[in-house]
Amino acid sequence: MRASRPDTPGRDALVPIPVRSEPVTVVVAVLVVLTTLTLLNLLLTFGVVRKLREHTQELAAVRPPVTLTVGARVPDFTASTAGGEVVSLASLRAAGALVAFLAPDCSGCQEQLPSVRSALAEALETPTAVLVVLTRLHPEQPDREERERAELVAALGVSDTRAAVVHEPLDGALQSAFQVAAFPAFYLVGTDGRVAGVSNSAAQLAELAPGRDVVPAGR
Repeated sequence: MRASRPDTPGRDALVPIPVRSEPVTVVVAVLVVLTTLTLLNLLLTFGVVRKLREHTQELAAVRPPVTLTVGARVPDFTASTAGGEVVSLASLRAAGALVAFLAPDCSGCQEQLPSVRSALAEALETPTAVLVVLTRLHPEQPDREERERAELVAALGVSDTRAAVVHEPLDGALQSAFQVAAFPAFYLVGTDGRVAGVSNSAAQLAELAPGRDVVPAGR
């Protein structure tokens, strides 16, 4: 008696092939990494473009350091102070004057605040008139302008003094009269209406003498 032969699949029968999921997982991981890197690259690109645009605008705002020098006659001008009073060249000539041009968004002004405050306080102890002209180098942020000006006036210590404070836009009447080309800028005006001293450093005010010209400083 022959032994029965076990059933075996025919040649045409389909044999299931085991599927391995590892390659699919690797592909998905690679795609996720590439997508993340692409997004980071876009963010960095936008950041660099914005910084370049801001830098270009700042460079475009810089003017040649041309200003009134010692001995130059100050042109006539009139301006209104924050308190509504009128200030003019005639009022500065009465006893001479210290005129300071500052801006709250000027890095040099912020760095010199202690020296500026000291110079203004010293001038206020004399008959010399003190005029502080405030502007803003980046007027595209008006929501911050009033607050920053108030903070700067408080930091200068001239809130409750006889110092005249004038607010004007960039390249305003007073800046044009003195041909201000850099901030901060300080001018000593004599009783003859001429510039007796000029500097971009508050620490030099006590040492100013006729013949010293402005030291150019960036905005």
